[in-house]
Amino acid sequence: MIRLVQCSAQVCALSLLALVSSSFRAAGQAQVTVFVPGEIASAVPYNMSPAFSPDGKRVYFAEADNKTSVIVVSRWTGGQWSDPQTAPFSGHDRDLEPAFAPSGKFLVFASNRATTPSGARLDGHYNDKVFPAAGGHLWKVTRKGHTWEKPQLLPGSINANDAVFSPAVTADGSLYFMRADDGGGVFHIYRSQFRNGRYEAPVRASFSNTTYGDYDPAVAPDESFLIFSSPRPPATHATDLFIVFHTASGWSDPVDLRSVLSSDVHGVEARLSPDLKTLYLTGARPASSGGDPNSRVILKVSIAQLLASHGVS
Repeated sequence: MIRLVQCSAQVCALSLLALVSSSFRAAGQAQVTVFVPGEIASAVPYNMSPAFSPDGKRVYFAEADNKTSVIVVSRWTGGQWSDPQTAPFSGHDRDLEPAFAPSGKFLVFASNRATTPSGARLDGHYNDKVFPAAGGHLWKVTRKGHTWEKPQLLPGSINANDAVFSPAVTADGSLYFMRADDGGGVFHIYRSQFRNGRYEAPVRASFSNTTYGDYDPAVAPDESFLIFSSPRPPATHATDLFIVFHTASGWSDPVDLRSVLSSDVHGVEARLSPDLKTLYLTGARPASSGGDPNSRVILKVSIAQLLASHGVS
């Protein structure tokens, strides 16, 4: 179980974050590199949101362009990642943003797929626009042995409108996700407690900004910390990545990871490795890696020192 050293007040957490920030700037910038499947799948414009099995030997991620998105799987075999293959529960609709439960027993993903056999694919209303056939509901797919069962739509308390994306699952099965305001507004991050076999009414996270919006949560299994994307200040790019830590008084104030890791750490679709030591994100392909500079690939950066400096081990 990962534990977070708790302070008696929020100010303690903020002081510690300031200390961490200072020590990281003094130590130099963390190195951001391209994750291998992002290079293997270079034929598609976008690769994003890797979800690792608990043993780290399988990774599910989305291959996408401006119209379609398919969840694929790559396996660690013979000392390398295999060529990605379409996941058995994907390939017909716009499926994206897979997230494993820490137990590995199920996976949650977003999709525009119809909710009835004769229904239409879901339109999306968000960011004050209409996106035909690009809406999102969250679906759960359970693994039984070596196979996946049929995906099941999560309840209406989660899928309250057509703009629900980017799930993250905790150790007790509770769910974080992003959902746009009703009527097509900005996204906010919500949490739904899983208790007695059901999801309780979602509650907006305390750090989720009502003005700028927030999205793409990635949470530690014990909820000791959470990483998300936002255009809020001091973001200098379209989207920066922020981290919050859980303290005795609730979530700490968000800290921009550019200030504590590297100016290269910004983007969307944050994900964590099973051991929590590596942060994965989707961003522009580095010029040094070759390939289309306008494509988006999965990047990775170590957060081990940052977490250790904050008492997470």
